[in-house]
Amino acid sequence: MREYREKASFDWSEDSVRIMATPSAFAKSSLYYAQEAGMFRAHSSYFTERENLDSYLIVYTLSGAGSLVYDDKSFGLQAGQLFYIDCRKYQYYKTASNEPWELIWLHFDGSSSRAYYDRFAAEGSPVLSLEKGSRIPGMMKEIVALHELRTIETELRGSRLIVDLLTELMLAVQQRDTPQLGIPSVVRDVIRHYDRRFAEKLTLDGLSEAFAMDKYALSKTFKKYTGFSPNEYLINVRIARAKERLRYSDMPVAEIAADVGIDNVSHFINLFRERESYTPLAYRKRWQEGRK
Repeated sequence: MREYREKASFDWSEDSVRIMATPSAFAKSSLYYAQEAGMFRAHSSYFTERENLDSYLIVYTLSGAGSLVYDDKSFGLQAGQLFYIDCRKYQYYKTASNEPWELIWLHFDGSSSRAYYDRFAAEGSPVLSLEKGSRIPGMMKEIVALHELRTIETELRGSRLIVDLLTELMLAVQQRDTPQLGIPSVVRDVIRHYDRRFAEKLTLDGLSEAFAMDKYALSKTFKKYTGFSPNEYLINVRIARAKERLRYSDMPVAEIAADVGIDNVSHFINLFRERESYTPLAYRKRWQEGRK
């Protein structure tokens, strides 16, 4: 394990809030949990430089300006923006003007924190501009307030708030990357095409020809608005239809595979197991036992 390293100037106002949490063993093993949280009015000489801290950090700028160095890139931070980083990586952030940088922040970890961060990081920049009226700043303030007075409910309520916060972050990223004009008609048409013709032999080349669009551009556009490549979306449609047949019919697995458009039964079983963590027969048995 690499050695934790930090340099900092603790230059913030007296009315600033910094809370150090001590998560229980249960929280560390089962929940999302706050490690530190607070609200700073950071003066001009404030900075933090660190790496190798087992934590994720969200910092939202309420007013003033800051700057961030992360992943060998520099970012300006203005009011209404936040950054979300993995503190195991090198980071350096500071006040960026003579005016106080007012920020609210949360260090957290636990449960599926890594998965949330990886999903956010895959979208590109660690900095996100929030839309006016976003719930995120209020949720961060609520997390700070919750941990100011620790009770028997703090960890459970805190975990729920962190999940809500991360969910709002994921939705905000999607809204940033997807124009507000709505899903393009070609994406809607492809979805309907797959939903109606999933049992047929469908290929990206055939899709490109059917919709008169370059297959690479079509694939990129489809994934931008659905989160899936065309092929992955088609597989999910076929697995969903297979689940219906496994639940509500006595069709053999090989027949179900062919009926949803997958000729190779072994391939079908592998695809099903990857998405459901059960083989088709185990899924059917589990469902039938649950109905007794």
